[in-house]
Amino acid sequence: MRVIIAMCLLAACSNQNRPAVDLTRYVDPLIGTRGEGNAVPGPCVPHGMVKLSPDTDAEEGSIDAYDFDHGRIEGFSHTHLEGPGGSHNGYSQVLLMPRVGAVRTVRQEYASPFDHATEVVSPGYYSVVLADSGIQAELSATRRCGVHRYTFPAAMDAHVLVDLAHTRGEPVGGHVEVVGADTVRGRAVHQVNPLVAWAVGDYAPGTTGVSTVYFVVRASRKADSFGTWADGVVAQGVRVADGEKTGAYLSFATKEGEVITFRVGVSFISEDEAEKAMAAECDRPFEAVRAEAVALWNRLLSRVEIEGGTEDDKRIFYTALYHSFMQPADYTEGDRFWSGADGFGKVVQPDGWRYYTDDWCMWDTFRTTHPLIALLEPEVVNDMVRSLVHTYEASGWMQKCTWNATGDSRVMTGNPQFCVVADAVAKGLATRDLDLAFKAMEKGANEDEPHPLSEGACGYVNRGTPKDYVDLGYVSYECDRSQSASMTLEYAYADACVAVVAEAIGGEAADFYRKRSLNWRNVFDPSVGMARVRLRNGSWLEPFDPTAEVGFTEANSWQYTWSVQQDVCGLVAAMGGREAFSGKLEEFFSGKFFTISNEPDFHAPWLFDFVGKPSRTAAVVAETRQGAFGKGPDGLPGNDDAGATSAFYVFAAMGLYPVTPGDNWYYLNTPAFDRIPIHLKGKKTFVIEAPGASTGLLYPRAVRLNGRALAEPRVRYEDVVKGGVLEFELADRPDDSWAHALCP
Repeated sequence: MRVIIAMCLLAACSNQNRPAVDLTRYVDPLIGTRGEGNAVPGPCVPHGMVKLSPDTDAEEGSIDAYDFDHGRIEGFSHTHLEGPGGSHNGYSQVLLMPRVGAVRTVRQEYASPFDHATEVVSPGYYSVVLADSGIQAELSATRRCGVHRYTFPAAMDAHVLVDLAHTRGEPVGGHVEVVGADTVRGRAVHQVNPLVAWAVGDYAPGTTGVSTVYFVVRASRKADSFGTWADGVVAQGVRVADGEKTGAYLSFATKEGEVITFRVGVSFISEDEAEKAMAAECDRPFEAVRAEAVALWNRLLSRVEIEGGTEDDKRIFYTALYHSFMQPADYTEGDRFWSGADGFGKVVQPDGWRYYTDDWCMWDTFRTTHPLIALLEPEVVNDMVRSLVHTYEASGWMQKCTWNATGDSRVMTGNPQFCVVADAVAKGLATRDLDLAFKAMEKGANEDEPHPLSEGACGYVNRGTPKDYVDLGYVSYECDRSQSASMTLEYAYADACVAVVAEAIGGEAADFYRKRSLNWRNVFDPSVGMARVRLRNGSWLEPFDPTAEVGFTEANSWQYTWSVQQDVCGLVAAMGGREAFSGKLEEFFSGKFFTISNEPDFHAPWLFDFVGKPSRTAAVVAETRQGAFGKGPDGLPGNDDAGATSAFYVFAAMGLYPVTPGDNWYYLNTPAFDRIPIHLKGKKTFVIEAPGASTGLLYPRAVRLNGRALAEPRVRYEDVVKGGVLEFELADRPDDSWAHALCP
C-alpha cells in the first residue's frame, strides 16, 4: 500500500507541475576557486560558450581563470574552462577592464586590488568593487554573450579597456576597430596551449591550439573619447590597431553613481555572427539577462530535489550539480559552428544537431560527468556523441580531449571517448550515425599516429592505440616508460566499450573486442596481486614499488590496479577470491592510497559492493564526502576537470554510482539525504528514500525497489528512468546479510 500511494503521488507531481523553487540560492560558485579546484566563479548558462568571469592576477605559467587567494583582478574575460589541470594554458579571451586614471595597457598595471567582502556571486551573476577606483562591476551572461554593468564614481578620466592580448596561453595576433563612439569590434588570435603545440610541433597538419575569437562590444552610451594601442603604445583618437598585443579603450566623463552597460557578443565564425549573437541574446536589460540565466539553471537543478541535511549540505550538493553542467559547451551559432578539428578550422553546417566541445578531458569526464548528464539531461547526449563523431570526420580520428581550437590536443591517454559513446549507446541515448561512430572507434582501437619523437613515450600526444598493445596485448615499458601499465588498463576498458557499440549495430566484432578487453590480465602480477609494468620480452620491471608513479598516469599501482571496471569479477578471481580482494581493498583505503583528488580510482569505494560488503562502501563513501568536499573556496579536493569531481560528489550523495560507464548498472551506497526525488525524461520521477541518512544512520540493512527487497547492492538504469521508489532501511551498525556478493 505504501508503494502504491507513493507511486500515485509521483504521477500527480509531474515535472511540469513542480512548484517553482529557486535552487540557485544554494549554489556558491566560489566553491573550488582556491588551490587546484580551478572552478569558474563568473556567470554562465548551462553548457554556455561564454563563461564571463574575473581573472585574478597570476604569475606566468598559471592556469585559466580565478584563484581565491590572489588579491588583484586583471579584468573580466569571456571564455574559460571549468577546473582544468596543467599550467600556462587556457582561454580567458576578450577581456574588459574598467578603471579611472591614465590608460594602461599592461595587465600588471591595470589590475586592481579587491576585497572578497565586496563580492556577490551566484549563478548568472557576479559583482565586485574594484578597490583602486571604487567602480562596481556586475556581470551576467547568455550562451554567446556577456553583459557588464559598471557603476562609476565621479571622474573625468574613466575608461573601459578591451584587451585582445589577454589570455592564459599566448597572444598570436589581433585586429581591433572602434566604430562610432560606442562600439569596439575585432578579433583576437591566441595559442591557448603552448605546451601541447610545442609537443605536437609541425607533425600535425595545420596548427594545434590556435583559437580565433570574434567580438563586438557596445556601450549603453557614447564615449567622450576613444583610442587604441599596439605593443604598449597608446594612440588616442586612432580607430584601428593590429598586432599581437593590441586593444582599444572607450573613455567617459562620469557622474557619481553613473551606470554604463557594455554588451559583448562573441563568435568563433565572424564579427557579423558576434553582432547577431548580441542582438539575439543580450540586447535587453541586465536584469532580464540575469533572470533568464537563473531560470535556465533552475530548470536543470530542479531535476534533483533533496530533503534532509543542513543548509551547508544543500549548498555543497547544488554547487556540485551546477559545476556538472558547465561543460561540454554548446558552440553552435545559428545553424552553423566553427570547428578546428582538422587543424585548419572551418565553418560546418550540421544536419540538425548541435556542436559540443571543450570536453577537457574525457579521461576525466567519461567516469562521472557524462553519466550524470545521461541520467539528468538525456536530451543533449545524442548531439554530444555526434560532436565526437564530427572530430573523426574532420581529422580521421575520434578525439579524446576536445577544445575550441585548431588541431587535436591529444591530451591524456587511452581511448576514453569510446566509453562516452558506449555509455550513451547502452542507454539508448545515442542513435545518430552509429555506423560511422563504430568505424571511428575501430580505427582508433587498432591504429595510431604517434609523435615521431615519442620513443619511450608512446602514450604522449598519440591519437589511437599503440602498436605494442595491438601486437603484444599490453603496452610495454619500452613503448612508454612512465605510463605503460595504466595505458594497458585503459585500452582494455576501451575495448569493452568498442564491443558495446559493435553489438548495438549488429557487427561481428563484439566478441573480438570483448575478448581483447581481458588484456588487463597481461599487466596483473598474481604474485603481488597488483598491476605492474611489463617489458617487451614479457618480464616484469624490477624493482616493484606500488607507491611509485613509474608506469601509471598521474597515479601508482595502488590507484590503478582497480581499473578493471569491465571485469571486476575477473579481478576478484585474479586476486584469489572475495576475501583476498576485500583485504587488498581494505589495505588500499587504510593505507591512504585512495585519491579523490584524481579520477583513476574514483570508483574504488563501490568495489566492496561486488564482494557483498555494501556497509564498507557506505562507510568509505560517507568518509570521502564529508572529508574531501566542503562549503568554502577550498571545497573541492582537486581539479574539477570539467565537472568530473563535482559529478562524483553528486552520484555519491544520491547513493548511485556508475562503476562501469558503458553498462547500465548503478552501484549503491547510503545517500547523504533522507529523500531525493529525481525528475526524469517523460515526466517520470525516481525517489530515493533513506530515512535517517542525513542525521548519521549509515549502514543499509535492507534496500527495496518499488517494495521488492533487493538481494544485490545495485539497480539498473532502466529501472531508474522508468520511475519508482528506491528505499534504504538504515541502521547504526553494519549488516550485510541482505546483500549477495556479485562475484563468485
